[in-house]
Amino acid sequence: MTQHATNIEQRYQDFIKHVVDTEEVWGLTQEDTWATSTSAEYEDTEVILFWSKKEGATACAEDEWASYTAEAISLVEFLENWCVGMYGDELLVGADWGKDLSGKEAEPLVLALDVVAQLKAKGKTLQFTQYDSQEEFEEQLIEALEAE
Repeated sequence: MTQHATNIEQRYQDFIKHVVDTEEVWGLTQEDTWATSTSAEYEDTEVILFWSKKEGATACAEDEWASYTAEAISLVEFLENWCVGMYGDELLVGADWGKDLSGKEAEPLVLALDVVAQLKAKGKTLQFTQYDSQEEFEEQLIEALEAE
């Protein structure tokens, strides 16, 4: 793995740990439009960008996103609505991308499973609104990924 790839993977792991600690995720938004980029890995695929800290999001609010503002999303809403919805829409998650718009492009359900694994490692349980429990959410993720 190159140093660049190692840094990207470390930023991704740091993203997972930080959002579990704070239970919030940050995006850049202007009205109902969220900051997106085209995928460097997959043709005709959009990546919605999210950050673990407000500072990371605001640092990228320049050029075409100069009029965008950082907005927090609860971790439960991010997992239930964003990750599940993005999976259905065949979008990717850009986790803690840098100002150069480089970073890991993650499958939303894989990222959600990584978050659940970190929650379990920390002994934390989120109160989901659309699932009976964190365990049910995890089971649904696994079933969806196995069905691919």
